[in-house]
Amino acid sequence: IETIPIEEIIEFHYDLDILWDRIDHFDEEGLVMAAIVPTKRQIILNESCKDLFLEKMGTMYFTLAHELGHWVLHADKYEGLMLKCSPFYCRSYNKKPAVEIQADMFAGCLLMPKSVISRVIKQYKWQGSIHMPHLYDIAELFQVSISALKVRLEQLNLLYIDENGEISYAKDAVYEQLTLDI
Repeated sequence: IETIPIEEIIEFHYDLDILWDRIDHFDEEGLVMAAIVPTKRQIILNESCKDLFLEKMGTMYFTLAHELGHWVLHADKYEGLMLKCSPFYCRSYNKKPAVEIQADMFAGCLLMPKSVISRVIKQYKWQGSIHMPHLYDIAELFQVSISALKVRLEQLNLLYIDENGEISYAKDAVYEQLTLDI
């Protein structure tokens, strides 16, 4: 499997710049991982999180895809008001706003396409039961965090992972699938 070249997509297909800067001041009450500034066509990764991003590249790639999701899904709504458009930035929430959920779903769909991840899971199932070490291998294969993989597998009704790390296969649950034309 070839991983999704998220940085190339951002820089060359959407003509957005990726930079590092300290952006903790965007939200005094929470950790800001990244932001997109539509007026400047910039995605800014928080310099304060650089060690975390470099240690957990999957978190960085998902964050970049999330910010691209804001560009694709939300920034055009401000096209006529670009000079007044404030940055979108990622921070921790008790309850995520809809635009954050949408950007997460965009990132999951982009980095873990349904057809590809379904084949990978089917192959692991064919070889026997799936265990947590397999999921870490799959997360590394897609270059995403284990939590992003867990959410995507559950969205696609492929696997469920409980709080104890127990894995169960989907039964007859029905999920509405978000599809994106990219």
